[in-house]
Amino acid sequence: MTDARDLTLTLGGRWYRSYGTAPCPVCQPEGKKTQTALTLADGNSGLLLNCKRAGCDFRDILAAAGVSPGDYSPPDPATLAQRWAEEQVEAEKKERRALALWNEALPIGGTLAEVYLRQRRGITCALPDTLRFHPDCWHPTAKRFPAMLAQVDGAKRFAMHRTYLRPDGSGKADVKPDKAMLGATAGGAVRLTEAQGQLVVAEGIETALSLACGLLRAPATIWAALSTSGIRGLHLPDRPGRLTIATDSDDEGAGKEAGHALAETAHALGWQVSLLPAPEGRDWNDILTMGNESK
Repeated sequence: MTDARDLTLTLGGRWYRSYGTAPCPVCQPEGKKTQTALTLADGNSGLLLNCKRAGCDFRDILAAAGVSPGDYSPPDPATLAQRWAEEQVEAEKKERRALALWNEALPIGGTLAEVYLRQRRGITCALPDTLRFHPDCWHPTAKRFPAMLAQVDGAKRFAMHRTYLRPDGSGKADVKPDKAMLGATAGGAVRLTEAQGQLVVAEGIETALSLACGLLRAPATIWAALSTSGIRGLHLPDRPGRLTIATDSDDEGAGKEAGHALAETAHALGWQVSLLPAPEGRDWNDILTMGNESK
């Protein structure tokens, strides 16, 4: 039998205790990790499915996933309690690993991580304390690589993002994945700059840092939400103000969709929101490096 959590994991998605997100098997058959059109949950009257990309039909989604309506069974209270306990144990384990890595890491100045940002990505702004360098960081393939570490603030627990690097800092490591989260990052972001004025949210660390290198008209507080799902689920400050969402335009529209979702949430909370999409087929780091090359 299948419930919402099982179906989420079957589709290659992520489960967030009470709901999941995954590629829609109808309109996103590629099943990429960046595709999160489908939201899944267990409702009082049965399985809840919502395709926010194309509004795909419930029955079509089940059929594409290879599931019939009779296969669904809601989780019982004992199963939910057991899952919750297991998730807490795993979350604590990941938090300890993240803290250990962070404490082992070095300030970013003068390291391969700075070389990567300055020479490969064209970043000229000051680098914050929320970025560090680990010379020998574990990778999911059980290998080790130098890595740029980024602290995630605003999540429920301590968490971080790792960008694996080549030995000379000339780019990301030639390994898949070349970047990975560690810990529960939902709702959080890497806080890169702090200034009076607007809050600017971008997706990637390099993209967000690019905005601090003269692409904005005035100083701003800049956060990197790390993924399209991170943009959608970002926890905003309690006091509303001005928010600019700087989206990528090189990801088949996923960045723009996530930006619009955050804009709707923020507007409902009283924020003054504007969207700043990168030119088609580009992200803001592309724009920065193109400008540097033309000088």
